[in-house]
Amino acid sequence: MDKDYTNEQYYIVSLDNGIRKEEPVTIEEFNSFKDGSKLVRLNNTVFGVLNVNSLNPDTMYIDDYAIIKADIAELLDIDHEESRRIVTEDKTVGTFTTLNYSKDIETRISGTAAINTIVNAINAKQVDPEEAIYVDKIFKYPTGSKESCIKNHEQIADIIDLGIYSLNKTIEIQMGRPIEAKLGKAIRKNYLRMILFDYIIGKKYRGFDYYLISKVNDNGKPVWMDAYFAPISISSNLNKEALIGDNEYVLNNKYIDRTALLEVLFEKYQKDINKLTEAITDAKKLYTDAIGRIIYNNTDIPHASALEDIVLTNLNKVAKSYEDMEAKKEKGQRANKVERTMATQSLNVRVTAKLDLIQKKYPINPKDHKDTIKANKKKEINSNDIKLTIEKEKESGGFALASVLISIVGLICGIGIGIAYIILRIGS
Repeated sequence: MDKDYTNEQYYIVSLDNGIRKEEPVTIEEFNSFKDGSKLVRLNNTVFGVLNVNSLNPDTMYIDDYAIIKADIAELLDIDHEESRRIVTEDKTVGTFTTLNYSKDIETRISGTAAINTIVNAINAKQVDPEEAIYVDKIFKYPTGSKESCIKNHEQIADIIDLGIYSLNKTIEIQMGRPIEAKLGKAIRKNYLRMILFDYIIGKKYRGFDYYLISKVNDNGKPVWMDAYFAPISISSNLNKEALIGDNEYVLNNKYIDRTALLEVLFEKYQKDINKLTEAITDAKKLYTDAIGRIIYNNTDIPHASALEDIVLTNLNKVAKSYEDMEAKKEKGQRANKVERTMATQSLNVRVTAKLDLIQKKYPINPKDHKDTIKANKKKEINSNDIKLTIEKEKESGGFALASVLISIVGLICGIGIGIAYIILRIGS
């Protein structure tokens, strides 16, 4: 850090019709980590993580990606944390990623805490024996490694279902009764959309870093009926990224083949991702334009070009998978042109709103108006460089950012998480 900004006025940046607005904010620091990230509270109300990669020209693109991925999630209507620029009068300091959570009226369950609850419940024989055998079977699947990942479709589905099951079961244990069908369906859908989003943006690592948020009643007990789902982290540990191949994805601590993952999503979870994948397919050109606007307005041309290539390649694979799925349906199952047009028109109400939001935020795409960009003196980089760093997570004295954020959850909510025990148990 080349300058101490402690006593300077901070501003949070927003864009409206391409016009940059800077609102003065106060930032209260609660904890500081060796990687430079900080647990802070904005304007005495909103908790979040402040990252300061922008102070270093060599790492500022990491902050850029935080903004980009949050905007792409907004475009695709994926639950996510909002990331905003933090600046001083003359310097971009970093990004503030809200934890999207108010500790006074809400509580949360992290994926790590959920699986810990399940393990403890199994050990205490509080879980149906058949369910316990099912969970134990998944734990015993080989973890895999770089160039040696899981391709078996049934095993991949089990690994996906483990996350869904652990969240639902934890809620049932807390409530003392079966989870209501509507809530279970919502958790399942949003969990699967998170995985699809990870695929599209090229995210390689997701352990158990996701969570559910619920309002609490007057007695401080979670209500759960209106619970919503969100991923915890937007980054991953660089050392973990290096262990993951270009066609691999780590979900719930298991290495999965990305090609097989996409096939499983369409084979076994098509109903849960149908609306999103149909929208991507039918409005692919519009999504392509919107994603380009997001990327090129938030990072320099070399990084933007490489990241755009990754995201659009994955987006096209999703669209192709949807088209192939439709082509394989029996003739009588396919929607005729009139039905498809009517369905698309209905679908486009929400899609158009999201597309309009991005177009208003970024009315100009610098890619198409290079005269608006300052001369770039940085060396050109290719997509292979980016693939290992898109989800980069800085070291924090042995604690990865995902773990830091889980620790933050514990700090705010008082949730005890037996991470070491879970890692040993899963690897057994």
